[in-house]
Amino acid sequence: MKNKRIPIAIRGTLQMNENSPLKIKINDFISEIMAMGGVLACAIVSTEGQIIGKSDSNLAPSPFLGITGATMYASAEATCSTFHISAPDYIIMETKNKDGMIFVKSAGRKNLIVIIINKTDNISKIKENVTAISEKLAEEI
Repeated sequence: MKNKRIPIAIRGTLQMNENSPLKIKINDFISEIMAMGGVLACAIVSTEGQIIGKSDSNLAPSPFLGITGATMYASAEATCSTFHISAPDYIIMETKNKDGMIFVKSAGRKNLIVIIINKTDNISKIKENVTAISEKLAEEI
């Protein structure tokens, strides 16, 4: 009998081979995000900052993108808890010069979508599209 590689969970993060159905779906989500106007880089990460999937962009190294998104989300989550309000759904950090943004969107209980966006007037459309993707992603992972 031939050994078949199957995804295994390590520290709450799914480890996948490149051809697993889940990895293919994650890559499809990333491609869909990257196709949005103004998106420079993106990653799907655990709330601990571990990379689940990422774009091929050299603009933001994936470990940095994962850690940044998880840290932003954890800080916002702690703030919400302090004031006894529900956890954040998304966080948007806009630069002083209005030439870029970091967008962090929850995707289920343990995952985040982290996106680097250049100057865009279409943040509402990006929010709408990423919300739909995060709902699909939450069902898959």
